[in-house]
Amino acid sequence: MPFYHPLKTMNQVDRRRTIAGIERLRAALDANIPERTDSRTLILGTWNLRNFDDNRFGNGYRTLEDFTYIAEICARFDVIALQEICDDLQPLKELMRLLGHWYDYIITDVTEGTGGNGERLGFVYDTRKVQFKGVAGEIVLPDSQLIKDGERTLQFSRTPFMCAFQAGWFKFEFATVHIYFGNDSGQKYRRRVSEIDGIAKFLKKRAKASDSNYILVGDFNIKAAGSDGFNALEKNGFTVALNHKGSTKDQTKFYDQISFLTRKDELRPANPDHFHDVFQFFDCIFREEDFPAHRARVKETIRDKLAGFAEEQAEAQGKLDAGELSSAATTRWQKKLQTAQDNIAMWSARLDSDTDLKDYYMDDWRTFHASDHLPLWVELEIDFSDAYLEKLKE
Repeated sequence: MPFYHPLKTMNQVDRRRTIAGIERLRAALDANIPERTDSRTLILGTWNLRNFDDNRFGNGYRTLEDFTYIAEICARFDVIALQEICDDLQPLKELMRLLGHWYDYIITDVTEGTGGNGERLGFVYDTRKVQFKGVAGEIVLPDSQLIKDGERTLQFSRTPFMCAFQAGWFKFEFATVHIYFGNDSGQKYRRRVSEIDGIAKFLKKRAKASDSNYILVGDFNIKAAGSDGFNALEKNGFTVALNHKGSTKDQTKFYDQISFLTRKDELRPANPDHFHDVFQFFDCIFREEDFPAHRARVKETIRDKLAGFAEEQAEAQGKLDAGELSSAATTRWQKKLQTAQDNIAMWSARLDSDTDLKDYYMDDWRTFHASDHLPLWVELEIDFSDAYLEKLKE
Protein backbone atom coordinates (compact mmCIF):
# COMPACT_ATOMS: atom_id res chain seq x y z
CA MET A 1 0.00 0.00 0.00
CA PRO A 2 1.17 3.59 -0.52
CA PHE A 3 2.46 5.87 2.21
CA TYR A 4 -0.36 7.97 3.62
CA HIS A 5 1.76 10.17 5.89
CA PRO A 6 1.69 13.17 3.47
CA LEU A 7 -2.10 13.36 3.97
CA LYS A 8 -1.36 14.96 7.35
CA THR A 9 -0.34 18.13 5.50
CA MET A 10 -3.87 18.57 4.08
CA ASN A 11 -6.56 20.65 5.70
CA GLN A 12 -9.22 18.60 7.46
CA VAL A 13 -11.87 18.90 4.73
CA ASP A 14 -9.53 17.81 1.94
CA ARG A 15 -8.02 15.05 4.07
CA ARG A 16 -11.40 13.55 4.95
CA ARG A 17 -12.55 13.69 1.33
CA THR A 18 -9.33 12.06 0.14
CA ILE A 19 -9.50 9.31 2.75
CA ALA A 20 -13.09 8.55 1.77
CA GLY A 21 -11.95 8.26 -1.86
CA ILE A 22 -9.08 5.98 -0.85
CA GLU A 23 -11.43 3.74 1.12
CA ARG A 24 -13.78 3.40 -1.86
CA LEU A 25 -10.82 2.70 -4.15
CA ARG A 26 -9.40 0.05 -1.83
CA ALA A 27 -12.72 -1.75 -1.59
CA ALA A 28 -13.15 -1.72 -5.38
CA LEU A 29 -9.57 -2.82 -5.99
CA ASP A 30 -10.00 -5.68 -3.51
CA ALA A 31 -13.12 -6.78 -5.37
CA ASN A 32 -11.73 -6.44 -8.90
CA ILE A 33 -7.98 -7.15 -8.87
CA PRO A 34 -6.54 -10.32 -7.29
CA GLU A 35 -4.43 -9.98 -4.18
CA ARG A 36 -0.70 -9.88 -4.87
CA THR A 37 1.40 -12.87 -3.80
CA ASP A 38 5.04 -13.17 -2.74
CA SER A 39 6.20 -15.55 -5.45
CA ARG A 40 3.33 -17.48 -7.05
CA THR A 41 1.74 -14.91 -9.36
CA LEU A 42 2.50 -11.66 -11.18
CA ILE A 43 0.05 -8.76 -11.49
CA LEU A 44 1.06 -6.90 -14.65
CA GLY A 45 -0.68 -3.91 -16.18
CA THR A 46 -0.75 -0.89 -18.43
CA TRP A 47 -2.16 2.59 -17.94
CA ASN A 48 -2.18 5.72 -20.07
CA LEU A 49 -1.89 8.45 -17.43
CA ARG A 50 -3.21 11.45 -19.28
CA ASN A 51 -0.63 14.21 -19.73
CA PHE A 52 1.31 13.28 -16.58
CA ASP A 53 1.75 16.15 -15.64
CA ASP A 54 2.69 19.43 -17.36
CA ASN A 55 -0.64 21.28 -17.56
CA ARG A 56 -0.07 22.14 -21.21
CA PHE A 57 -3.84 22.09 -21.76
CA GLY A 58 -4.55 24.36 -18.81
CA ASN A 59 -6.75 22.02 -16.78
CA GLY A 60 -4.70 22.28 -13.61
CA TYR A 61 -1.78 20.40 -12.12
CA ARG A 62 -2.46 17.27 -10.11
CA THR A 63 -2.61 17.73 -6.35
CA LEU A 64 -1.64 15.45 -3.46
CA GLU A 65 -5.19 14.07 -3.50
CA ASP A 66 -4.83 13.12 -7.17
CA PHE A 67 -1.37 11.58 -6.72
CA THR A 68 -2.60 9.56 -3.76
CA TYR A 69 -5.41 8.01 -5.81
CA ILE A 70 -3.00 7.18 -8.65
CA ALA A 71 -0.52 5.64 -6.19
CA GLU A 72 -3.29 3.55 -4.62
CA ILE A 73 -4.03 2.01 -8.01
CA CYS A 74 -0.40 1.53 -9.07
CA ALA A 75 0.38 -0.19 -5.75
CA ARG A 76 -1.87 -3.09 -6.76
CA PHE A 77 0.55 -4.01 -9.57
CA ASP A 78 3.88 -5.80 -9.43
CA VAL A 79 4.84 -4.04 -12.66
CA ILE A 80 2.88 -1.53 -14.73
CA ALA A 81 3.64 0.19 -18.03
CA LEU A 82 2.79 3.88 -18.12
CA GLN A 83 2.20 6.10 -21.14
CA GLU A 84 2.07 9.91 -21.47
CA ILE A 85 4.73 10.69 -18.86
CA CYS A 86 5.74 14.28 -19.63
CA ASP A 87 9.12 16.01 -19.71
CA ASP A 88 9.09 17.17 -16.09
CA LEU A 89 9.92 14.18 -13.90
CA GLN A 90 8.82 15.77 -10.62
CA PRO A 91 5.27 14.35 -10.87
CA LEU A 92 6.67 10.84 -11.40
CA LYS A 93 8.99 11.31 -8.44
CA GLU A 94 6.01 12.38 -6.33
CA LEU A 95 4.21 9.18 -7.34
CA MET A 96 7.28 7.11 -6.45
CA ARG A 97 7.55 8.86 -3.06
CA LEU A 98 4.02 7.73 -2.26
CA LEU A 99 4.63 4.18 -3.50
CA GLY A 100 7.69 3.70 -1.30
CA HIS A 101 11.39 2.96 -1.65
CA TRP A 102 10.94 -0.63 -2.86
CA TYR A 103 9.35 0.63 -6.08
CA ASP A 104 11.56 1.76 -8.94
CA TYR A 105 11.04 3.03 -12.47
CA ILE A 106 12.67 2.98 -15.90
CA ILE A 107 11.59 5.54 -18.50
CA THR A 108 12.55 6.86 -21.91
CA ASP A 109 13.67 10.32 -22.83
CA VAL A 110 10.92 12.47 -24.33
CA THR A 111 10.01 11.84 -27.96
CA GLU A 112 10.58 15.02 -29.96
CA GLY A 113 8.55 16.19 -32.95
CA THR A 114 4.87 16.87 -33.52
CA GLY A 115 3.79 13.23 -33.31
CA GLY A 116 5.86 12.59 -30.20
CA ASN A 117 4.04 15.19 -28.10
CA GLY A 118 7.01 15.47 -25.75
CA GLU A 119 5.96 12.23 -24.04
CA ARG A 120 7.85 9.44 -22.30
CA LEU A 121 7.05 5.76 -21.87
CA GLY A 122 8.09 3.78 -18.84
CA PHE A 123 7.68 1.02 -16.30
CA VAL A 124 7.08 1.19 -12.55
CA TYR A 125 7.81 -2.04 -10.67
CA ASP A 126 8.12 -3.51 -7.20
CA THR A 127 11.74 -4.59 -6.77
CA ARG A 128 10.72 -7.15 -4.15
CA LYS A 129 8.97 -9.18 -6.85
CA VAL A 130 10.31 -8.00 -10.22
CA GLN A 131 13.96 -7.81 -11.22
CA PHE A 132 15.18 -5.53 -13.99
CA LYS A 133 17.69 -7.66 -15.92
CA GLY A 134 19.85 -4.78 -17.14
CA VAL A 135 18.63 -4.54 -20.75
CA ALA A 136 16.49 -1.62 -21.93
CA GLY A 137 16.05 0.13 -25.24
CA GLU A 138 13.84 2.18 -27.48
CA ILE A 139 12.82 0.22 -30.57
CA VAL A 140 14.01 1.62 -33.90
CA LEU A 141 12.93 -0.23 -37.02
CA PRO A 142 15.41 -1.31 -39.71
CA ASP A 143 14.99 0.31 -43.12
CA SER A 144 13.21 -2.76 -44.48
CA GLN A 145 10.46 -2.50 -41.85
CA LEU A 146 9.71 1.23 -41.77
CA ILE A 147 6.14 2.49 -41.33
CA LYS A 148 4.32 3.35 -44.55
CA ASP A 149 2.54 6.71 -44.72
CA GLY A 150 1.51 7.24 -48.32
CA GLU A 151 4.72 7.75 -50.27
CA ARG A 152 6.79 8.22 -47.12
CA THR A 153 8.44 5.67 -44.86
CA LEU A 154 8.75 6.60 -41.20
CA GLN A 155 9.81 5.48 -37.76
CA PHE A 156 7.23 5.33 -34.96
CA SER A 157 5.68 8.66 -33.94
CA ARG A 158 6.44 7.75 -30.32
CA THR A 159 9.28 5.28 -30.03
CA PRO A 160 8.26 1.99 -28.33
CA PHE A 161 10.20 1.03 -25.22
CA MET A 162 11.23 -2.44 -24.06
CA CYS A 163 12.96 -3.77 -20.93
CA ALA A 164 14.00 -7.23 -19.77
CA PHE A 165 12.49 -8.34 -16.46
CA GLN A 166 12.20 -11.51 -14.42
CA ALA A 167 9.65 -12.44 -11.78
CA GLY A 168 10.08 -15.86 -10.22
CA TRP A 169 10.63 -18.35 -13.04
CA PHE A 170 9.08 -16.05 -15.61
CA LYS A 171 11.51 -14.16 -17.86
CA PHE A 172 9.90 -11.55 -20.05
CA GLU A 173 10.70 -8.74 -22.43
CA PHE A 174 8.16 -6.05 -21.59
CA ALA A 175 7.38 -3.60 -24.40
CA THR A 176 5.05 -0.63 -24.25
CA VAL A 177 3.71 1.62 -27.00
CA HIS A 178 1.63 4.70 -27.58
CA ILE A 179 0.57 4.25 -31.18
CA TYR A 180 -0.08 7.13 -33.59
CA PHE A 181 -3.77 8.03 -33.69
CA GLY A 182 -4.31 10.02 -36.89
CA ASN A 183 -7.90 9.48 -38.04
CA ASP A 184 -10.44 6.67 -37.99
CA SER A 185 -10.23 6.23 -41.76
CA GLY A 186 -8.04 6.97 -44.75
CA GLN A 187 -4.27 7.24 -44.96
CA LYS A 188 -3.78 8.33 -41.35
CA TYR A 189 -5.71 5.30 -40.11
CA ARG A 190 -3.59 3.05 -42.32
CA ARG A 191 -0.50 4.60 -40.73
CA ARG A 192 -1.88 3.70 -37.30
CA VAL A 193 -2.39 0.09 -38.37
CA SER A 194 1.10 0.05 -39.94
CA GLU A 195 2.62 1.10 -36.62
CA ILE A 196 0.86 -1.74 -34.80
CA ASP A 197 1.89 -4.20 -37.49
CA GLY A 198 5.44 -2.85 -37.39
CA ILE A 199 6.00 -3.34 -33.67
CA ALA A 200 4.28 -6.75 -33.67
CA LYS A 201 6.34 -7.96 -36.62
CA PHE A 202 9.57 -6.65 -35.06
CA LEU A 203 8.95 -8.44 -31.76
CA LYS A 204 7.84 -11.62 -33.50
CA LYS A 205 11.23 -11.79 -35.23
CA ARG A 206 13.03 -11.12 -31.95
CA ALA A 207 11.05 -13.76 -30.11
CA LYS A 208 12.04 -16.50 -32.55
CA ALA A 209 15.67 -16.09 -31.55
CA SER A 210 15.04 -15.66 -27.82
CA ASP A 211 14.47 -17.86 -24.78
CA SER A 212 12.34 -15.14 -23.21
CA ASN A 213 8.65 -14.32 -23.32
CA TYR A 214 7.41 -11.14 -24.97
CA ILE A 215 4.63 -8.96 -23.61
CA LEU A 216 3.41 -6.00 -25.64
CA VAL A 217 1.08 -3.50 -23.98
CA GLY A 218 -0.03 0.09 -24.19
CA ASP A 219 -2.31 2.51 -25.93
CA PHE A 220 -2.70 1.07 -29.43
CA ASN A 221 -5.65 3.28 -30.34
CA ILE A 222 -7.37 0.07 -31.46
CA LYS A 223 -11.00 0.55 -32.45
CA ALA A 224 -12.23 -2.85 -31.29
CA ALA A 225 -11.61 -6.59 -31.53
CA GLY A 226 -11.68 -7.58 -35.18
CA SER A 227 -10.50 -4.17 -36.43
CA ASP A 228 -7.42 -3.89 -38.64
CA GLY A 229 -5.29 -2.76 -35.70
CA PHE A 230 -6.38 -5.65 -33.50
CA ASN A 231 -5.85 -8.11 -36.35
CA ALA A 232 -2.31 -6.78 -36.84
CA LEU A 233 -1.45 -8.17 -33.41
CA GLU A 234 -3.10 -11.55 -33.91
CA LYS A 235 -1.71 -12.15 -37.40
CA ASN A 236 1.81 -11.79 -35.97
CA GLY A 237 1.16 -14.50 -33.42
CA PHE A 238 0.23 -12.44 -30.37
CA THR A 239 -2.35 -13.72 -27.92
CA VAL A 240 -4.48 -10.78 -26.78
CA ALA A 241 -6.05 -10.57 -23.33
CA LEU A 242 -9.21 -9.20 -24.86
CA ASN A 243 -10.21 -5.75 -23.64
CA HIS A 244 -13.93 -6.34 -24.08
CA LYS A 245 -15.18 -3.69 -21.64
CA GLY A 246 -13.50 -0.60 -23.07
CA SER A 247 -10.69 1.34 -21.39
CA THR A 248 -11.59 4.99 -21.91
CA LYS A 249 -13.37 6.86 -19.12
CA ASP A 250 -16.85 6.04 -20.48
CA GLN A 251 -15.68 2.59 -21.66
CA THR A 252 -16.71 3.15 -25.28
CA LYS A 253 -13.23 2.74 -26.83
CA PHE A 254 -10.84 -0.22 -26.79
CA TYR A 255 -7.57 1.62 -27.32
CA ASP A 256 -5.53 -0.17 -24.63
CA GLN A 257 -4.42 -3.78 -24.92
CA ILE A 258 -2.21 -6.44 -23.32
CA SER A 259 -0.80 -9.08 -25.66
CA PHE A 260 1.63 -11.99 -25.39
CA LEU A 261 4.11 -13.90 -27.51
CA THR A 262 5.38 -16.58 -25.16
CA ARG A 263 7.36 -19.78 -24.97
CA LYS A 264 5.46 -23.03 -24.92
CA ASP A 265 3.51 -23.57 -21.69
CA GLU A 266 4.78 -20.32 -20.11
CA LEU A 267 1.66 -18.19 -20.60
CA ARG A 268 -0.22 -19.43 -17.56
CA PRO A 269 -3.24 -17.46 -16.43
CA ALA A 270 -3.50 -17.71 -12.66
CA ASN A 271 -7.27 -18.05 -12.96
CA PRO A 272 -8.33 -18.93 -16.53
CA ASP A 273 -11.88 -17.79 -15.82
CA HIS A 274 -10.82 -14.33 -14.67
CA PHE A 275 -7.18 -13.44 -15.25
CA HIS A 276 -7.54 -10.00 -16.86
CA ASP A 277 -9.84 -7.00 -16.74
CA VAL A 278 -10.22 -3.22 -16.84
CA PHE A 279 -10.47 -1.25 -13.60
CA GLN A 280 -13.10 1.53 -13.62
CA PHE A 281 -11.89 3.95 -10.96
CA PHE A 282 -14.48 6.64 -11.70
CA ASP A 283 -16.95 4.54 -9.72
CA CYS A 284 -14.84 5.47 -6.68
CA ILE A 285 -13.24 8.89 -7.23
CA PHE A 286 -14.22 12.09 -9.04
CA ARG A 287 -17.75 10.74 -9.27
CA GLU A 288 -20.72 12.82 -10.36
CA GLU A 289 -21.84 13.13 -6.75
CA ASP A 290 -18.37 14.40 -5.80
CA PHE A 291 -18.71 17.50 -7.98
CA PRO A 292 -19.81 19.82 -5.14
CA ALA A 293 -16.64 18.92 -3.22
CA HIS A 294 -14.47 19.78 -6.26
CA ARG A 295 -16.44 22.81 -7.48
CA ALA A 296 -13.95 25.30 -5.99
CA ARG A 297 -10.99 23.59 -7.72
CA VAL A 298 -12.86 23.50 -11.03
CA LYS A 299 -13.66 27.22 -10.76
CA GLU A 300 -10.03 27.98 -9.92
CA THR A 301 -8.96 26.11 -13.05
CA ILE A 302 -11.32 28.18 -15.21
CA ARG A 303 -10.13 31.44 -13.64
CA ASP A 304 -6.55 30.45 -14.49
CA LYS A 305 -7.65 29.75 -18.07
CA LEU A 306 -9.34 33.15 -18.29
CA ALA A 307 -6.20 34.88 -17.02
CA GLY A 308 -4.20 33.16 -19.76
CA PHE A 309 -6.70 34.13 -22.45
CA ALA A 310 -6.67 37.73 -21.19
CA GLU A 311 -2.89 37.81 -21.64
CA GLU A 312 -3.26 36.44 -25.17
CA GLN A 313 -5.91 39.06 -25.93
CA ALA A 314 -3.72 41.87 -24.63
CA GLU A 315 -0.72 40.66 -26.60
CA ALA A 316 -2.69 40.42 -29.84
CA GLN A 317 -4.34 43.81 -29.31
CA GLY A 318 -0.96 45.36 -28.58
CA LYS A 319 0.54 44.00 -31.79
CA LEU A 320 -2.38 45.32 -33.83
CA ASP A 321 -2.36 48.72 -32.12
CA ALA A 322 1.36 49.12 -32.74
CA GLY A 323 0.80 48.86 -36.49
CA GLU A 324 3.61 48.36 -39.02
CA LEU A 325 2.55 44.75 -39.62
CA SER A 326 2.44 43.04 -42.96
CA SER A 327 -0.95 42.05 -44.32
CA ALA A 328 -0.30 38.39 -43.45
CA ALA A 329 0.86 39.27 -39.92
CA THR A 330 -2.17 41.50 -39.39
CA THR A 331 -4.50 38.67 -40.39
CA ARG A 332 -2.66 36.27 -38.09
CA TRP A 333 -2.89 38.57 -35.05
CA GLN A 334 -6.53 39.36 -35.79
CA LYS A 335 -7.28 35.62 -35.69
CA LYS A 336 -5.39 35.29 -32.41
CA LEU A 337 -7.34 38.19 -30.96
CA GLN A 338 -10.66 36.71 -32.04
CA THR A 339 -9.74 33.29 -30.65
CA ALA A 340 -8.81 34.81 -27.29
CA GLN A 341 -12.05 36.79 -27.17
CA ASP A 342 -14.11 33.72 -28.08
CA ASN A 343 -12.39 31.68 -25.36
CA ILE A 344 -12.98 34.40 -22.77
CA ALA A 345 -16.68 34.50 -23.66
CA MET A 346 -17.05 30.70 -23.59
CA TRP A 347 -15.21 30.09 -20.31
CA SER A 348 -16.82 33.08 -18.59
CA ALA A 349 -20.22 31.59 -19.43
CA ARG A 350 -19.14 28.23 -18.01
CA LEU A 351 -17.94 29.87 -14.84
CA ASP A 352 -21.39 31.42 -14.34
CA SER A 353 -23.38 28.23 -15.06
CA ASP A 354 -23.34 25.39 -12.55
CA THR A 355 -24.64 23.01 -15.23
CA ASP A 356 -21.81 23.92 -17.62
CA LEU A 357 -19.33 23.76 -14.76
CA LYS A 358 -20.44 20.24 -13.89
CA ASP A 359 -20.29 19.16 -17.54
CA TYR A 360 -16.69 20.38 -17.74
CA TYR A 361 -15.87 18.52 -14.52
CA MET A 362 -17.34 15.27 -15.84
CA ASP A 363 -16.11 15.47 -19.43
CA ASP A 364 -12.61 16.91 -19.07
CA TRP A 365 -11.42 18.24 -15.73
CA ARG A 366 -11.42 14.97 -13.83
CA THR A 367 -9.59 13.16 -16.66
CA PHE A 368 -6.62 15.51 -16.21
CA HIS A 369 -6.52 14.80 -12.48
CA ALA A 370 -6.89 11.02 -12.76
CA SER A 371 -6.88 9.98 -16.45
CA ASP A 372 -9.11 9.55 -19.49
CA HIS A 373 -7.91 5.93 -19.76
CA LEU A 374 -8.50 3.07 -17.34
CA PRO A 375 -5.78 0.63 -16.24
CA LEU A 376 -5.75 -2.94 -17.57
CA TRP A 377 -4.40 -5.86 -15.55
CA VAL A 378 -3.50 -9.53 -15.99
CA GLU A 379 -2.56 -12.13 -13.40
CA LEU A 380 -0.02 -14.75 -14.48
CA GLU A 381 1.55 -17.74 -12.76
CA ILE A 382 5.31 -17.36 -12.35
CA ASP A 383 6.19 -20.43 -10.28
CA PHE A 384 7.04 -23.26 -12.69
CA SER A 385 8.79 -25.44 -10.10
CA ASP A 386 6.22 -28.27 -10.17
CA ALA A 387 6.39 -28.53 -13.96
CA TYR A 388 10.19 -28.46 -13.85
CA LEU A 389 10.33 -31.30 -11.33
CA GLU A 390 7.93 -33.34 -13.46
CA LYS A 391 10.18 -32.76 -16.45
CA LEU A 392 13.21 -33.94 -14.47
CA LYS A 393 11.40 -37.18 -13.69
CA GLU A 394 11.29 -37.94 -17.38
